[in-house]
Amino acid sequence: MLSTSANWCLGTLKAYCGADDDFDELVVSNDDVVLRNIAEDLRNRLPIEAMFTSEHQAVQKIHQHPLPMIHVDAFLYDDDVVDSLCEEGKMSRSYCTECGSYKTASLEFISHSFSLMELKFLYHHVLPDLTGKVVVDVGSRLGAVLFAGYLYSSASQLYGVEMNADFCQLQEMMVTKYEFIDRIKVTKSFFLTGLTHWLTQNR
Repeated sequence: MLSTSANWCLGTLKAYCGADDDFDELVVSNDDVVLRNIAEDLRNRLPIEAMFTSEHQAVQKIHQHPLPMIHVDAFLYDDDVVDSLCEEGKMSRSYCTECGSYKTASLEFISHSFSLMELKFLYHHVLPDLTGKVVVDVGSRLGAVLFAGYLYSSASQLYGVEMNADFCQLQEMMVTKYEFIDRIKVTKSFFLTGLTHWLTQNR
């Protein structure tokens, strides 16, 4: 059951997004453009499912799901991009339940990231003023929360803790390219170990 605050957030998000939930319908700022550029850069460096073979547990869980499911990262692929990929035959929203027939069902999509719109809403309307605060994202993956925090908040530091070396490398590439190094730091570590280390160093 959703709490009152959660219901408020959902209602506010719907109002914020507008009737058609289109990010382009909002007033687009320079920060929005930068975040879109980061998403595009990352798309070009990842397979379409945005998963590495080194993510053994995540891949295994998806394969164990009782119904067909694909990973579509919401930070990298908004609805317009998904529609374009479907038109090009590179992605599908449905699967055939009886091979060769017209009997189809909708594929279940799963994402490990917030979308561009969700990130903007999170920092502008959900979180308090982060001026002088430190943000720690445990399991930072592509760094979406870190990059959005850099652009949409005044947090003094944003730390990402990620156990997968491939994702750490991607995050660090974006941090360097977009000159976020003054406020974003990425640590390769198991979640609990990395968080404990950070807390010890920043008491």
